[in-house]
Amino acid sequence: MYEGLLVNQIIYLHFQKSILIMIKHSLILVSFLLSLTLSAQENQTIKEKKVKKFIAYELGQAIVNDFKSYSGEIGVRFKNDHMIRLAHMNIKLTEAHLSSDFAAAVDGDHVIGEQFGFEAFYDFPVFWKGLYLSPSFGWYRNSYEHIFLKESLEKSSATVGAAISYRETDVLGLKGLYYTVSLPLRTPFNPIKETRLGEAVVKNNTFDSNIFFFIGFEF
Repeated sequence: MYEGLLVNQIIYLHFQKSILIMIKHSLILVSFLLSLTLSAQENQTIKEKKVKKFIAYELGQAIVNDFKSYSGEIGVRFKNDHMIRLAHMNIKLTEAHLSSDFAAAVDGDHVIGEQFGFEAFYDFPVFWKGLYLSPSFGWYRNSYEHIFLKESLEKSSATVGAAISYRETDVLGLKGLYYTVSLPLRTPFNPIKETRLGEAVVKNNTFDSNIFFFIGFEF
């Protein structure tokens, strides 16, 4: 009698073990199939993405300089959301902007200026969607002129730096419409030294920066 109970218990334990093994193998198989499905979907999403070109007008510097700015950017956005951008700056800097706390480029009045140059950025996404970090290099010519006196300053230099940017696409539901807010920080290899023009002082630009607001289309 006891032998029969022992045999039944052994059979039950063996059956239970077999069931657990089957469940384990089934879970492994389901996990494998799920990973294949997710991988296929991810690959399909990447394939569906296209390399896109874009072009934009720079509105930020235009606004603070009475729209005396003819600046913008062109570029390419790759399937992995990395981008290469080339920005062109051609800004007539007003007296009010140069001496403002916002720009803080000139200490004093009666000085106007011009910023002309090119800057290339390689943007890669960081932290969350739309946020980019961008190493950069470029070339700029900065010039300043006293309105009443025949005194001026001009300096050209290659630059190296980085930018942090936020980009949003399909703005207002319009496909391809985008904007980018960018804060580039750069160091000129040949910086401006503090220079007096009349009673005003043009400050050095060892560390130079702007705030760019690009608005345009990608296609």
